[in-house]
Amino acid sequence: MVVFEVLLVVLVFLAVALVAGNNLSACVGPAVGARILTKRVGALLGAAGFSTGLLLQGWSMANSINNLMPNASMQLSAEVLIVAVTLFVIAQSARVPLSLSMSLVGLLAGISIAAGLDGQLSYMTTVVAMWFIAPVAAGLVAFFLIRYINSRKVKDVWQRVRTYKVLLIILAFTSAYTLGANTLGLIVATGGFNWATVSVAIVAVFVGSFFLGEGAIRRVGEEFYLMRYSNATVALAASTILVEVAALLNIPLSNTQTTTSAVLGAGLSYKTKFLSLRPYIIIVLGWIVAPILSFAIGYFILSI
Repeated sequence: MVVFEVLLVVLVFLAVALVAGNNLSACVGPAVGARILTKRVGALLGAAGFSTGLLLQGWSMANSINNLMPNASMQLSAEVLIVAVTLFVIAQSARVPLSLSMSLVGLLAGISIAAGLDGQLSYMTTVVAMWFIAPVAAGLVAFFLIRYINSRKVKDVWQRVRTYKVLLIILAFTSAYTLGANTLGLIVATGGFNWATVSVAIVAVFVGSFFLGEGAIRRVGEEFYLMRYSNATVALAASTILVEVAALLNIPLSNTQTTTSAVLGAGLSYKTKFLSLRPYIIIVLGWIVAPILSFAIGYFILSI
């Protein structure tokens, strides 16, 4: 029993550090790329957002775990986290886009089905539906909002730029907050939402942000910066709102889904702008393959 308690704490640390480091750039990259924040300050702001979201709302993801895998043993929870972390590391090493939250949900769903918990099918259906609805909503919101913004005449360009800069700082924190409340909350809840796992998760957030996330901040920041301030602001705002709504509904939702879809929607809003769809197709395929593969592995784990 003690062995599995220690193992769960270690696995929560690894999973949280990996996710915090991987997603930091998407949250604070625009502000760093726009030279509003330094990389260090951006990492600190992102870590603060992750931690705040986890502490204030992350506990609600325990309801998701209870719906997906009720009364799970420590051993089973440890196995789930081991597989999830392994899949995530392999995907990152191979430079294949993979959402740890989607993989984790797939694993939990596979185990639940294998255990014959048919009463949880309605919740799983809701989660999958949200995975389709949220990206589409993010893309549409970004598309029409950018169209509206571009149709407006600007009287004071510099005032608008200053406004965007302030919004990008706020959104850097709020987007990190929603990831902490949703994805990180789901990870911690899988290991058991208690003082030990929460404490180690907070440490992991700062470790991941400062030692695993800074390398990608400038690259992602420059990509967002090239999108224009308006595009980056709209994309982050749409993603933040949708992930927060999902957290309030206790539904695991990857912010990479909503952010990527919002970026695509913003890009499509320009009639004369060239947009390569290949990166988005690869990402969408990852969204489909990851949960299906994880589901199969989860089902197999309980079957052996």
